[in-house]
Amino acid sequence: MLFAVLVAVSSVLLGAAVSFVPNRSRTVLGYMRTFATLAALAVVVTHLLPEALRQLGLPALLLFLGGWFAPAAAHFVGQRSTRGRVAHAVLEAGYWGLVVHHVADGIGLGTYTRLPTAQGTHLDVIVALAAHTVPLIAVVSLAYRTTYGARSAVLRSLGLALASVVGIAFSSLISAQTIERFAPIIAAVAAGLLLHVVTHDLTADQAFTPFARLLDLGVAALGVSVSLLGVWHSTEPGIRAFARRLAELSERTSLVILVGLLAAAFSLRLPDRRSVLARATLPAGALGPESVLLTLALLGFTGGGLRLLLTGAAVAARGLMQHAPMPEELITDPPWRARALEALERSGPWLVLGLLFGALLSTAPVNAAALRSANLSSLLAIALVANLTPMAAPAAVLIATGLSAIGFSSGASLLFATLAPICALLGPALWVRLLASGVCMAAAAASDGLGLSASALDGSLSAGGFGARAAVALALLFLFGIWQRGARLWLSTIVPPAPHEHEHAHDVHGPHS
Repeated sequence: MLFAVLVAVSSVLLGAAVSFVPNRSRTVLGYMRTFATLAALAVVVTHLLPEALRQLGLPALLLFLGGWFAPAAAHFVGQRSTRGRVAHAVLEAGYWGLVVHHVADGIGLGTYTRLPTAQGTHLDVIVALAAHTVPLIAVVSLAYRTTYGARSAVLRSLGLALASVVGIAFSSLISAQTIERFAPIIAAVAAGLLLHVVTHDLTADQAFTPFARLLDLGVAALGVSVSLLGVWHSTEPGIRAFARRLAELSERTSLVILVGLLAAAFSLRLPDRRSVLARATLPAGALGPESVLLTLALLGFTGGGLRLLLTGAAVAARGLMQHAPMPEELITDPPWRARALEALERSGPWLVLGLLFGALLSTAPVNAAALRSANLSSLLAIALVANLTPMAAPAAVLIATGLSAIGFSSGASLLFATLAPICALLGPALWVRLLASGVCMAAAAASDGLGLSASALDGSLSAGGFGARAAVALALLFLFGIWQRGARLWLSTIVPPAPHEHEHAHDVHGPHS
């Protein structure tokens, strides 16, 4: 137990010390943010969510979304209780989420060190739990230091160290069965809260020169590697299943994605992007070339055609509702290199998100017969999630394959692939979304009633060894895209800066000149 306390407290104090490194150069802080962000993302994707999904099934995703949206409640409260300084309320919500996370980490540390061979066989897991703590504490301490002062940063860091110690104490008092019962719930909620904390300031302190971006990419890779220390030799079924499904999905779709990105680059030759239809056909748009190809490859001609028909109707309706002109964006035949980079910049992050969550979903243990028998409730749940998580079409189509893999009907998978991009296109207008949801649900129910297929085409171009080579080529292309923009700016395509982030920037950097 003493060893566990020493590891937990040392990692927290080291993270707090890193946040007090002299910040005459904002570049150092940027690298620290990149390390923390990628380390946390890797922990969520490779540790927390796979384990929670394996034990809880789909309810783990609801808990994850609850953790992700909890700070939004703090935002709402902050507008009324902190004189409009909502960034402070959001910071507090994230902090208390980390307190819960550190109690869980402490339980994990205590449990592993109670095993007879904990300091030998399980040393990689202990190191992984401690290592991912350092950058997260550094960023949280930095946020408190710049917002409230050094004293607050020290006290908050000590609070997180105490949370870890409390978790270790619990591990010695609570039976292993009780720990196993609540661990997946804590992991799912902590995953959502953790993602909100580390994606809060993605655009701050960016690297701009080619060499600085290369160093930033190396720091990002180091953050991922540190968080994967406990994965390489892991026997956790959820983690191993996720790795296997990710490889399978990547091999099956990589060639289609590569061809789609090439077609997307050609679509950027449009000289006028002001109309709704033109914007919908750009990369990552609701009717972007890469999403159209993925739709046909993964949903088949029948399901894919229905999805494209519904999306086209939504685009046309959005154009009719357009009262004010779209923001002007005129480009006169940009060079081929510029078009290719823009296509990769727009679609790359969404494609990675779709591959990761498509693979994660396919690992959840679900009773397919029960899902099909509760068809209406399944469609309602899918429609709700699609409205809460609007996203670009490439990600939605890939995630739909995960829904299909765990037993959802073809109509339910088609519903998510169609409705999530439509919600992103329509924006926050409630009645318009309700109408779109009703139409898409009716189409999905009719598809199931008529027995229409929405499954991948046979004889995929990415099958076999060629698929593996295409997956490697796609991974290298993504790495190039990350280097081109910087890791955190690349991720900000998915998680754009929130309105309160501008205020937070004033707290951190001072007023603009």
